[in-house]
Amino acid sequence: MHDWTAGQLRYLVHFDDGGSGMRQRPEPLTVGATLNDGGTSYCVTSVEQPAHERTFGHAWVETIVHQQGATAAA
Repeated sequence: MHDWTAGQLRYLVHFDDGGSGMRQRPEPLTVGATLNDGGTSYCVTSVEQPAHERTFGHAWVETIVHQQGATAAA
């Protein structure tokens, strides 16, 4: 049986609203990266990388607030 998580990095993601959840990624997370989850975008603020493929890392994220009607400054 094929393990669909093989080759994936696992992170316990800590959301700024107090929630958390396990997520799999094909590439390492880095500070400043954007995660899209459940229709919301998050910015990674801190990361502890997994020690090896059988462990998981931790990532702390903050919600990205999109301003309605925002325009670029001239």
